[in-house]
Amino acid sequence: MRKLLRSRRGSVAFATSIALVPAVGFMALGGEAASWYVTKQRVQGAADAAAYAGALRLACEASGQAGTSCNNSQPFDYRGKQGAAQNAFCNSGDTSYPGSKCSTSLPSGISQSVQVASLASWNGTPGTFVQATVSQQQPAYLAKVLGFSTINVAATAVASVANGLEKPPCVLALKDPVTFQGSATVSSPTCGISSNSTAANAIGFIGNSGISVNAPSYTVGGCSQTGGSQCTGVQTYQQPIPDPLSAVNTALSALKTSDFPNKNSGSTPLPYETCTCYNSTNNPTFSAPLNGTYYFSGNVKINNNPTITGTATLIFLAGASLTITGTPTIQLTAMSAPTGPSKLSASVLAKMAKLLIYDGEAYTKQGVNISGTSNSYFNGTVYIPNTPVTYGGNSTSSAPGTGCYQVIAYAVSFTGNTTLDNSKCPNSSGSPGSGAEPGVQTVLLVQ
Repeated sequence: MRKLLRSRRGSVAFATSIALVPAVGFMALGGEAASWYVTKQRVQGAADAAAYAGALRLACEASGQAGTSCNNSQPFDYRGKQGAAQNAFCNSGDTSYPGSKCSTSLPSGISQSVQVASLASWNGTPGTFVQATVSQQQPAYLAKVLGFSTINVAATAVASVANGLEKPPCVLALKDPVTFQGSATVSSPTCGISSNSTAANAIGFIGNSGISVNAPSYTVGGCSQTGGSQCTGVQTYQQPIPDPLSAVNTALSALKTSDFPNKNSGSTPLPYETCTCYNSTNNPTFSAPLNGTYYFSGNVKINNNPTITGTATLIFLAGASLTITGTPTIQLTAMSAPTGPSKLSASVLAKMAKLLIYDGEAYTKQGVNISGTSNSYFNGTVYIPNTPVTYGGNSTSSAPGTGCYQVIAYAVSFTGNTTLDNSKCPNSSGSPGSGAEPGVQTVLLVQ
């Protein structure tokens, strides 16, 4: 018996068992705390979505331009709560939003709250802001030993609505992505690059080793890259930018040859200012400097290496097209006051100011290819709304002096060693040219 009382066998195991009780408890408490962290991430995501969606609604209202594709049928707080609902957070009894993932009946003891409000200032900065606060209250379990009966997990997000783009776009893709491939160079620090595509590669960089882009960039969709860090400066998931020349497209696409008093069938194109005519000859000869507004009804091909200069606006009527191949030297400045048949209203002609090329041909996969030499320049707006534009080879599309070059097209691609240089554009809101600057708002999460 004495030996038994003096025996220490099993004492370590007994002590270990006693020590494991609080250790297991703390481990379980840690697991419960980890679940709070997961809930916190979900709550923050819902708050971000709510603030962003509400701000987009206010941005759409503020832009006030036809051509925006955002939906004004519901107020900003509805759109914010819809954004939260699509992330599975709703107020009780308020779950019927389009795309909602909210449950109509939450587990016992769990409740959710979504509050969306507009602010006239944030952190002392005046402006337009949307604040969203999302929370979930849930029962505590092991945390009750610490005095908690319930746990409230909450998050707040704030989105700002900026008054207009930081820089008006010099490159605007209306439908499909803006793509850079090869050794393309874009220098456009005072006017931006924008894409209305909702794709993940709305602005895409392929083979980034030779690509150089210096331009503020915006996109409705995402940005993709195969290496490098070009996407770092791209503002993604922004409001779509309305087509600033949509009225011009509607009017010019409706023009018929019968709307013109005369027709020029000669090989040398004539401007409307001198002949009140359209040019019907395919592949006209551009020998003398251009001066005026030129309308074409045929397929114009610029081949080999001609030199085309002057001040002009080139309009390709329905059924006509423009093809540029070879290595031409093109040095053109747009008309400041184009003219045309009486069917074009004064307001449309005013919007055509500084329009260099209009090509309304129908969509094809290959679109319009523009090539040229390093001595080429375009001073004005190239507007090709229905089909993609590709700049390839060693072409340079730049503006001389204080001029600016703008391209608005269905999609835009820069390939090869092509260069777009707008570094000389004035740093002002009207830099791309009158009538071609969209008024839009941008949205950013600031908290």
